[in-house]
Amino acid sequence: MQGRRIVIVLVIAVVLLAGAYACFPPLRLWTRASALKQASNAQWVDAHRYDPEWFDAARAGRVDILRLLHDAHYPIDARSGSGYTALVLAAYDEQPEALDYLLRAGANACIADHNGNTALMGAIYKGHTDIARRLLHAGCPIDQANNAGETALAFAALFGRNDLLADLAHAGARLDSRDAQGQTPMAMAVKQGNQDMAAALRQLGARD
Repeated sequence: MQGRRIVIVLVIAVVLLAGAYACFPPLRLWTRASALKQASNAQWVDAHRYDPEWFDAARAGRVDILRLLHDAHYPIDARSGSGYTALVLAAYDEQPEALDYLLRAGANACIADHNGNTALMGAIYKGHTDIARRLLHAGCPIDQANNAGETALAFAALFGRNDLLADLAHAGARLDSRDAQGQTPMAMAVKQGNQDMAAALRQLGARD
């Protein structure tokens, strides 16, 4: 059971010394070594006590802190008050290394926030093309919809992400999906006045 205990000293030390890591590598090593020596004496704590450190690490791309907390059995799919997971935040703030680490560690990329928006939708909204392409291989349903009935393809059409259309179509995205108001991606593109998007959708087989 001790192997599953949250290492209090480890987490506190890492968070307090996070800013000094880049300048003092030996200090980082000393912190980890000291924590390992004390791990067997650590006590159980409420895992969510360290939510701010976990989510801030995802936003800042601090893989070292994410790894240490995850190794201490912090719940990898914990959600913030708005329903964001660390993976969603890493995608939204364009932190590819943090995103890749979380995916390798088993984070669920399909978990949506309270509005039903996924990490992929967040990346498309922000225009983070590379992040979005990474998430296309995360095993989530390509036509997963948010609370407004919008899919990833709808996000691409709505926000003019022409460079992702082919990727989404290749992943099997439905060109004729409709949101809660009955709008297709084509209708969204036309409504936005994005003629290039509309033309690209037609080339892929979408109908007016």
